[in-house]
Amino acid sequence: MSSDQNRDTHEFVVMDVQLADNETDDGIALMLTDARGGRARMHLNGDMAELLRERVAFALDRNMGP
Repeated sequence: MSSDQNRDTHEFVVMDVQLADNETDDGIALMLTDARGGRARMHLNGDMAELLRERVAFALDRNMGP
């Protein structure tokens, strides 16, 4: 990987999962941090949060077994 690609690629780590701020929203917010100290808050509606949950569970099952 060239240094230009490294500079443009951000690897984030999930630091926290919170309920959505809006009472009418059934979603969540993921708090992300990168190695450079940058932070991001990613909002997911309920459907996308459920899809993410399913995909994480599938990936964990493949790596660690059920």
